[in-house]
Amino acid sequence: MWYKKKRVYLLAILCLLFCVTKMEWAKMRYDKEVFLTSLRQYNSDIVGYDTRTVGNKTIHFIKKFSSAQLPILLMVHGSPGSLSAYEAYLKDEQLSKKFNLISVDRSGFGYSDFGQAEASLKIQSDLIAAILKDYPNQQKIVLGHSMGGPVIAKLAMNYPNLVDGLVMIAPSISPALEPSNSWRKIMDFALIRWLTPAGLRVCNQEIIPLKKELLDIQDQWSQINIPTRIVQGEADRLVPPGNAFFAKEAMINNDEVNVRIIKNGNHFILWSEVSLIIEETMMLLEMI
Repeated sequence: MWYKKKRVYLLAILCLLFCVTKMEWAKMRYDKEVFLTSLRQYNSDIVGYDTRTVGNKTIHFIKKFSSAQLPILLMVHGSPGSLSAYEAYLKDEQLSKKFNLISVDRSGFGYSDFGQAEASLKIQSDLIAAILKDYPNQQKIVLGHSMGGPVIAKLAMNYPNLVDGLVMIAPSISPALEPSNSWRKIMDFALIRWLTPAGLRVCNQEIIPLKKELLDIQDQWSQINIPTRIVQGEADRLVPPGNAFFAKEAMINNDEVNVRIIKNGNHFILWSEVSLIIEETMMLLEMI
């Protein structure tokens, strides 16, 4: 009898977990209207969502433009994440005066084919390129945090005419420094994957093959020869500081690579060091 009760309890727990993880708050998605309203309170610039489609993939993004003559700053989030990771940057008055701003939902996150993981750095970069192609006459800086780092690197490798400068924040780019991710592989077992919130599931499914993706582009770093700023936390335990120095060493044909290490900074410097990262972006703008 106790064994039957145990099975019932286990089934009840699994059902509860499934219901909880399928609730809207667990999906790790922002409310589009609430987010848009929040941005519009800061100024009267043109703010709105848009999409581009490449093949069977769609990328969703928000743009905040004030003048057609301004350069573009396109921002790419990490894993998991969404375009809302850059809320402070989209609201920043200094950035808004100097740039037309774009923040994207990477493939599988936010409203870009939500829940459908895309591990290919090439495909992710193709989607971002589809946005930048609409602005042929404007200078373009691309900023990426964490997993966004290798995505924007691949973008610069494949589309050198679309990128004038890179800002990498704690980028996951060194194949030698990628962790084994054995626990992620366990989380990707069918039953556990079924119970995992969509945002975390996509995160696992794009990070597990990341090392192979990085190995595949290892000999392409020499193609990047545009001004590049790299900001890295000294105490980052998720993406070791060695990733920043890997980039500087790998871009052998690039004389304009600057690495800035933040003492005691962790992986979340994108939010804790907003002013510093904006400063780095402004310095890059002067170089392009």
